[in-house]
Amino acid sequence: MTLYSMTGFGRAEMVSDTWSLRVEAKSLNHRFLEIILRLPRRYQGLEEKIRRLLREWFVRGRFEIYVHILGTPPGGQELSVNTELAAQYVAKMRLLKTLLSLDGQPQVSDLLRMRDVFCALEAEEDLDALWQEIAPVLTKALEGLKEMRYTEGTYLAQTLKENIRILEEIILKIEALKGEAFDRARKRLEERLTKLLADKGLDPLRLHQEVVILADKTDITEELDRLKSHIEQFKKTLLAPGPHGRKLDFLIQEMFREVNTLSNKAALARISQLAVEAKCTLEKMREQVQNIE
Repeated sequence: MTLYSMTGFGRAEMVSDTWSLRVEAKSLNHRFLEIILRLPRRYQGLEEKIRRLLREWFVRGRFEIYVHILGTPPGGQELSVNTELAAQYVAKMRLLKTLLSLDGQPQVSDLLRMRDVFCALEAEEDLDALWQEIAPVLTKALEGLKEMRYTEGTYLAQTLKENIRILEEIILKIEALKGEAFDRARKRLEERLTKLLADKGLDPLRLHQEVVILADKTDITEELDRLKSHIEQFKKTLLAPGPHGRKLDFLIQEMFREVNTLSNKAALARISQLAVEAKCTLEKMREQVQNIE
């Protein structure tokens, strides 16, 4: 059984002496594959590579990937010195010394307090080296996410199997009432025709024709057969490899259609009640299937 839920969370972290890298990955329900990345500037050049990795791992869901850096990673910044501006600061300080008869000489410590003389810049990074840095942490977070999706999917599969069992029991009860539904419809027809033809007597040929029409209108055999066929496909799909959500959702829609049709055709209160129970069970299944990849 290889069902995967679309809900999951995974986290991984790498810690070194001077900095740490943390990746958090979560996924929610979505009709398609949507990827939202929250990356620090250091890894923004890897955005497409990260998206490609997620597309290799997953088929459906809304994914949010958060990457956090704490501390200063190696080679993350480089110090720039504006020597031209520093020379101007020194020249102006010497001018002030002369004009105001001040003591001392300009010192480096004076320049450290001057804006824009020293500036920390983001260093240009090797994208391959950055990928080697983030890939193990990202992969571990995605493994945790996928494991949770599998655990949730396994639980959903068990719940769906139980609901299918309940649905099959309801169908057996409806099938057992099929003959009674037809007999009651036939009796009502005979009573109606008897009243209509009271003066002329009941024409056996007319009655036979009407019964044939009635049989076609009230026979739910085809609906029950298609319903059982959909259930078998549903059960096989639960066991088959690969993404299942869309196919399971389609099968549930088809089962809803058959239950509605047989409920309308079989004019028997007990069958109508059982059809309501079947639709309630299918509604539960539809809610569960909405969360399957």
